[in-house]
Amino acid sequence: MKLLEIELRKLIPYRSFWAAVLAYTVLMPALFVSLYRFNVKIQQFTLGFNFYNFPDVWHNTTYIASWFNILLYFFVILVVTNEYQFRTVRQNVIDGLSRWQTIGGKILLILLFAIGSTLVAATVALLCGLFLSETGSPEFSYTKAEFLGYYFVQLLGYMSFALLVATILRKQGLSIIAFLAYVLVAEPVLRYRFLPESWAPYLPLEALSKLLPNPLPAYFGMSPPASPDPSLFVVSGIYIVLFMLASGLVLQQRDI
Repeated sequence: MKLLEIELRKLIPYRSFWAAVLAYTVLMPALFVSLYRFNVKIQQFTLGFNFYNFPDVWHNTTYIASWFNILLYFFVILVVTNEYQFRTVRQNVIDGLSRWQTIGGKILLILLFAIGSTLVAATVALLCGLFLSETGSPEFSYTKAEFLGYYFVQLLGYMSFALLVATILRKQGLSIIAFLAYVLVAEPVLRYRFLPESWAPYLPLEALSKLLPNPLPAYFGMSPPASPDPSLFVVSGIYIVLFMLASGLVLQQRDI
């Protein structure tokens, strides 16, 4: 807990931290609530959907929440690269922390972010399910609440990858570009052009993204209700450990 306390002391006065927290805790619930009485018009027909009925509200909320996680990924990059820019990492080592303790503090910080974000998503799902469902007395259900766990793992995985990228490159702009380039270009190219189709789902960020499949096609009758492959949960956990270990090894070997 001492390592986490050190990280929080550096963050609490940081305005960008509070801006990211405010943006996430306001924008995500606002968007999800705005989908109330969502209708799609097709010629003279109108299709109505309610995304707040139990048990689907757990999946729907976490899927929408995942759209806003880019704020947290970039914030992790910002925090880590700032520490290299302002020589905070060097000062921590001079003050007696080992390099593994330094990276351990960052890991505890992203764990805290992941837990906090999951609690926000759970609260939004619960309140929307209780007050915005189609019936006046909704049937509360924990069925599909496991999507909160999938959301937590997905968020932790992407933030761990952001930690690794920032630890390797150390420059804020370069790290953000590299993160987006891998997510949007490099991995899709590998998936569609170079790797066998059976291997593609087990690429790091593909496995993480598949933890929260799009629930919308089921509402249009285009597919059965989406559910992730349990094996991806294990694969994602392995990647998270590898990202964290790699970050520690990079810091251990590099000159600070």
